[in-house]
Amino acid sequence: MTPLVAGIAAFLSPLFRRTKPPLVRVATLTQVPSDGVPRLFPIVTDQEDAWNRYPDRRVGAIYLLPAPDEQKPLALAAKCPHAGCFIGYAPGDDRFLCPCHTSAFWLDGERVSGDEEVSPRGMDPLEVELREETIDGETIVEVWVKYQDFQTGHKERIPTA
Repeated sequence: MTPLVAGIAAFLSPLFRRTKPPLVRVATLTQVPSDGVPRLFPIVTDQEDAWNRYPDRRVGAIYLLPAPDEQKPLALAAKCPHAGCFIGYAPGDDRFLCPCHTSAFWLDGERVSGDEEVSPRGMDPLEVELREETIDGETIVEVWVKYQDFQTGHKERIPTA
């Protein structure tokens, strides 16, 4: 009986494993435009489900833009908090737009019309970390983002499992 229980526990254990959001290298600091225009970057990382590992999968996208008075750029998830549509940006515009339901977001990620918007919250900001790396005597500053997906349709930011 003990081997059966141990086998079932080993088989089911991945279902209860909690993983931390991955820290993903997204760009170098020189790739973030200094003119305030958002730039879209894909998030490519290893993905795991309960029993399988899939290397180098595109799991999402983010916008990076300079944050006022900070060295670190602002990172915003490109997924709409309302229904998960891809939020777009047109060069020269002063806002992000969701093509699925007309919600609009200022360049800091806040909703243009506040609670009047269909989207229950602003765009999801993500943690940014800068790391220096020296290659052939040249110091490069890399932008790493703690990529996390949040549930859509909620006013609060609820991480997906």
